[in-house]
Amino acid sequence: MRAYGAFAAVLLAATSARAEDSIFKQPGQHPDTIVELEVHGVVAYTGGPLLLGRYGYVGFGPGVQANFRILKTGFIPSINDSIAVGVGANLVFDDNNAVRFVTPVVLQWNFYLTQHWSVFGEPGFSIEFPMSTPQGPEPIYLSPALSVGGRYHFNDHVSLVLRLGFPVSSFGVSFFL
Repeated sequence: MRAYGAFAAVLLAATSARAEDSIFKQPGQHPDTIVELEVHGVVAYTGGPLLLGRYGYVGFGPGVQANFRILKTGFIPSINDSIAVGVGANLVFDDNNAVRFVTPVVLQWNFYLTQHWSVFGEPGFSIEFPMSTPQGPEPIYLSPALSVGGRYHFNDHVSLVLRLGFPVSSFGVSFFL
């Protein structure tokens, strides 16, 4: 009986909630911040067709990323977008008992949909530094990086962020300065 009550409460809340107004076609209507500092957990993977001749791995670990805004109004002047350059630092403990330092360098294109929601795309490259590998020394690897993600903004200074991509996906919290 409790489950039916909880279900009814969720339905009632969902139907009575007012949709947010779109700010997508209002250029510059987003927080005026210069730097975004993100703390996250990562899932990293590599190998396959993008790194020919290299075995693949899956790994987990902590990471950070700093995004530096370079354009408040992005490439399309009629929409609410911005451009940033991002640099990350991720410590990855993989399934081959190796420790790797993965550093993505990306161009981040942000699109602001509502006051609370934004999405982004990140093309770039990633540098992987093997720190400790059971197979012996490995070279430093360079690979393409491509991610898409979204943010839920609690306010102008804090948001949750989810990034899905290659070679790193992440979930964390961003602080806007």
